[in-house]
Amino acid sequence: RLLFVLVVVAFRVGVCVLFPFSMGSHCSVASVPIDRCLCQLFRSSSGHRSSCESEEGERHSELDGHKEATSSMRSRNPSSNPDHKTPHELHNETPLWHHRPSAKQTVELYSEHVNQAKHVKGPGQGLIFGVVFPCFANILGVILFLRLPWIMGKAGVWQGACVVLFACCVTGITATSLAAVATNGKIQGGGAYFIISRSMGPAIGSAVGVCFFLANSIGTAMYLIGFVEAWEIASPGTQILSIGTLNNVRATGFVTLAFAVLSVGLGIKIVARVSLVFLFVMFFAIFCMYMGNFVGPEAAGTTPGSYELEQATEGGSIETLLLTWTGASSQYFNENWGPAYGAQQRAFPLDKDEYSFVKLLAMWFPAVTGFEAGSNRSADLSEPGRDIPRGTFFVQIMTSLIYLSFAVLFASAAPRGTLLDDKFFAATSAWPARQCVIYGVMASSIGAGLTSLVSGTRLLAAIAADGNLPILNRFAARPGKEPKASLVCCSILCACAIAIGELNSVAPILTMFFLMCYTCVNLSCAILGVVNDPNWRPTFHFYHWLVSLVGACLCIWLMFAISWITALVAIAFCSVVLVYAYHSSSAIRYGDGWQGLKFRLVRYFLMKMDLRMHTKNWRPQLLVVTSVTVEKKTALHLDVEQPQLLKLAGQMQSRGGMTMVGGICCSKGHDLFTSDGILGGESARDIVWPADEQMATLLQQNGIRGFGKVIFTENSASGLVNFLQMAGLGPLQPNCILMSWPTQWQDAGPEGQHGRVAFARALQSAASFQKVLLTQKGESWPGPSEHITDTIDVWWIVGDGGVLLLLPFILRMNSVWHSCSARLFVLAAEFDDPQRLTDELNQYIKDFRLDVEVHVKVRDVGRRELSEESIKLTFVDGSGTHNRTAYAPGTSSKQAGPDAWTRSISQESIQMLRANSFNSGSMGVNMFHRQVSVQEFAHKDQLTSTQPASRHEMEDAKNLNEIIVSESSHAGLVLLNLPDLPEGESAFGYCQIVERLTKGIHRSILVGGCASEVITAFT
Repeated sequence: RLLFVLVVVAFRVGVCVLFPFSMGSHCSVASVPIDRCLCQLFRSSSGHRSSCESEEGERHSELDGHKEATSSMRSRNPSSNPDHKTPHELHNETPLWHHRPSAKQTVELYSEHVNQAKHVKGPGQGLIFGVVFPCFANILGVILFLRLPWIMGKAGVWQGACVVLFACCVTGITATSLAAVATNGKIQGGGAYFIISRSMGPAIGSAVGVCFFLANSIGTAMYLIGFVEAWEIASPGTQILSIGTLNNVRATGFVTLAFAVLSVGLGIKIVARVSLVFLFVMFFAIFCMYMGNFVGPEAAGTTPGSYELEQATEGGSIETLLLTWTGASSQYFNENWGPAYGAQQRAFPLDKDEYSFVKLLAMWFPAVTGFEAGSNRSADLSEPGRDIPRGTFFVQIMTSLIYLSFAVLFASAAPRGTLLDDKFFAATSAWPARQCVIYGVMASSIGAGLTSLVSGTRLLAAIAADGNLPILNRFAARPGKEPKASLVCCSILCACAIAIGELNSVAPILTMFFLMCYTCVNLSCAILGVVNDPNWRPTFHFYHWLVSLVGACLCIWLMFAISWITALVAIAFCSVVLVYAYHSSSAIRYGDGWQGLKFRLVRYFLMKMDLRMHTKNWRPQLLVVTSVTVEKKTALHLDVEQPQLLKLAGQMQSRGGMTMVGGICCSKGHDLFTSDGILGGESARDIVWPADEQMATLLQQNGIRGFGKVIFTENSASGLVNFLQMAGLGPLQPNCILMSWPTQWQDAGPEGQHGRVAFARALQSAASFQKVLLTQKGESWPGPSEHITDTIDVWWIVGDGGVLLLLPFILRMNSVWHSCSARLFVLAAEFDDPQRLTDELNQYIKDFRLDVEVHVKVRDVGRRELSEESIKLTFVDGSGTHNRTAYAPGTSSKQAGPDAWTRSISQESIQMLRANSFNSGSMGVNMFHRQVSVQEFAHKDQLTSTQPASRHEMEDAKNLNEIIVSESSHAGLVLLNLPDLPEGESAFGYCQIVERLTKGIHRSILVGGCASEVITAFT
C-alpha cells in the first residue's frame, strides 16, 4: 500500500508540473497545500476519509490590517457550513496550522486592499504630467532669466560655473536621499513631509514640513516679484506706480497675488492646465535664448551688436546706456574668466551690497530648488514610489545641463559691463526678438508661482490633517474639499515676502529655508542607512549614507557661510517646531528611524559599560514590586494595590537612576492559560499589551522615568523571584528592591499567608542576589505636589554599605523632601566615650560629604535589648583577608550582648574606615565587603507557620522601639535598618518583630543592606 501511494504521488506531481493548466486549478502545485494533496491521495488510495474530513473546519482569519477585507470575502461565501465546503475553500485550507489563511489568501487580501485604495484614489497622474513637468516648472524660473547673466558678470566664468555646479551638487545629493527614502514604502499625500515624518518620526517630519511650507510661500513671492520685473521691461508705460521703485513692485505683486489666489481657489485642475501652457511658453523662450547666443546679434546702427538701453537710476531718473554684445566668442570667454566682485554695476541701482562667492551662491540657490515638486504631488500620482525618483533625476540632470551651458554662453557672449548693466540680458540676446523671452519669463514666473502656491497650500493642509501641531489644526481640510484656510495662510505669508520688494533680498531668505529642509532630508537618509533596520529596503539603490551625510554638512556650512545669524535663527525656529511637535505627538507612532538609532546607541553604550559598577558611580536602580489586579468589563482596568510605592519611587529618581516597576498579577492558584485563568481564551491578546500600556500611564502620572511591566504568575512569591532575576539588561540591573510592607500579615487566611511568604522570599532574594531591600511602611505618603518640612531621621544600627546614609541625600533632591533636615542617630554603650564617638562621627560625615546632624544615644547595658546579632566586617589589603567579628571582649558569639554589637558598629568600624580609607583611593575595589548571609528557612513550614516570635526577640524590638519613638515620633520620615531573620524564626514571628520595632512610627523605610559599599570619601 505504501509503494502504491508513493507511485500515485509521483504521478500526480509529475502531471501537475508538466501540464499545470490542463489539470485545472485544483492540481496546481503552486497553489495547492501539500497536506491537502496528501490527504486527497490517502483518501483515494486507502479510504481513510474520516481522518481527512476531520481536518476540515471553518477558516479563521487573524491577518492584521485586513479584517474588513476578510469579512467581505466571507460575506460573499454562499455556504458557511463547515460540512458543505466549496472546492475553493477545500483548495485553500491549511489544517496543520488550525485553518489559518494560506499564503495565497494573504496575497489575495492584500491585492483587494490595494485595488480598493486605487478605486477610491482614482487613476492618478503619470511620470510626465505628475513629476517631470511640475519639476521643470518649479526649477526653471526667474533666477535663470534675470540673475544668471549678472552673476556671471560678477563671478566670472570659472567661479560662476562653480556657483552653478555647487548648488546643483547639493540638490543632486538631496534628490538622491529623497529618492532612497521615497522608495522605501508606499507614499500618500504630503510629499516630502509625509516621507520624512513616516521615516524619521512626526517631530522632525513636522519641522521639515513647516520649513517646506515657508519655502514654498516665500518662493511664490520670489516668482511674482520676477514677474513684476519682467512686466516693467515689457510694458514700462502701464505700471501702477513709478517704474523701478519698490512700491511699484509691491503694488503690482499684490495684484498679481490676488489673481493667483483666485486661480488656485477655483481648483487645482485649472492651475495644472494653466501651468502646463506656461511651461511650454518657457521652453520656447529657452530655445530662443540658445539660438540667440549661437547666431549672434544682427546689425544695429553703426556698430554690430550695439544697442541702447534705458535704465532707471538710483534717484528715479532714466538714463540711456550704450551696450554691446557679439554672441559666443572666445575673446569674451577669456576676458570674463576671472571674478570682478568690485566692478560697478548699474542693473540694480538700489543694491549697494558687496558680493562674494557665497553671497552669489545664496542668490543663485533658489534657481536649483523645486525638484521636490513631484514628491509634493505624491497623493495625485498613480505610482509615486516609481515615478518620483525617475522623474526627479531626469529633471535634475537636464536642468543642471541647461544652467551650466547658459553660464558659459552668457559669459562668452558679451563684455563684463554689458552683463552687469543689462539686468535682462537673457532677453537681449534672444532670437528672433527679445519679447519672446520677456513674455516667456512672465509666463514661467506665473506658472512657477501657481505651482509653489498649490504646493504650499497642500503641504500645510497635510501637516494640519496629521494633528502633530495642534496650533495648525484649523488649517486641515475636509476630505474631498479644497484647503481654503491653508490657501489664505499661504497667501498672507507670500504677501509679507512681496512687501520686501527686492528679489535679491528675498532669494537668500528662501535659500535658508530650503537648506534647512535639505539638511533634514539628507540626515534622514544618512540615519536610516546607518541604522539599517530590516525594514530599510529602498528600491532605489544608487545612494550611500556617507554621501547623504556629506550633503547635510554642505547644507549646514552654506547656511552659516551665507549668514550665521540668520542660520541660528532658522535653526532655532526649526528646533521650536520640533520640540512642540515632539510634545504634541508623543502618542503617535510611525515606526521611525530614530528608534533604530536609539537602539544602536543604547546597545553600543551598554556593551561598553562595566558589568560591576564602581562605588563612585553607584545610584539606586529601583525594582519596584507591587501587586496589581486586572479587570475587564467594558474596558481593561489596572488597579495597583500599593499606589504609595509609585509615589516613593518617583521621589527617589533625582540622581538619574533607572526604575523598573513590576506589577505582580497573581491568578491565585489557577492555571494561567485555562479558561478560568487570566490569559485563557481569546481575551489574552486584549489583556497583555493594554495592561502594559496602562502601567506606563501610571508611571507617567507619578513622574517615574522608567519602565513598567505586568507579570502574570500563578504564585506571587515565585513571580517576584523570577522577575528579580530577569529584570534589567547587562549593567542596567536593579540594585534595589522597593516593596511595601505586607499590611495583612496578621490574617490567618490565605491572603495573610501569601503576604508573609512573598515578603520572606523578597528578603531571601535580596540577600542571595546582593540587592538592597527597601521596605516602605506607613499608610500616608506625600504626593508629588506636597512639601514635607519635618525631619528625616536616620537610625544607623548596623553597617549596610552606606545606603542608609545616602537615602536622605537622594530624597532631598526631590521637591517633596527638599525642605527637610536630616538627623543621624547612632547608639553607644555606657562604657563608650560619647564625645569621642560624636567627634569621630562628625569627621566621618564630613569626609563623606553628607549633610546630616549627628546624635549619639547612650544605651543601658544592663538590659537585654537585642538578641544574638552580629555583623562581620572584612578588610581587604594587599597581604590577604582579615576577618574580625564584632563581639565584646571576653564573650562568644552566643554571649555577645547589644553593647558589644553597638560598639563594633558605631565606633570601631568608624575608626577602621577613617584610618584606612585615605590609603586606598587607587585600589579600584571596595575596601569593605560585607558578608551578608542568606536568610534561610530550615524547614518549609517556617514560611507558612503562625508560630509567634520568641519573648526575647520581642523584648529586644520593644526596647529599641522605645528609644526610636522617644526621638522620632514626630519625624517626617524614619530610616532604619531592617532586622535580619533570627535563626529558627517563622515568617509570622519575623513580621511580629518588625511590627513591634516600628510601632508608633508614622512613616518609615526599612533598609536591608547590600554586599558592598555604595558611598566613598574619594573624588
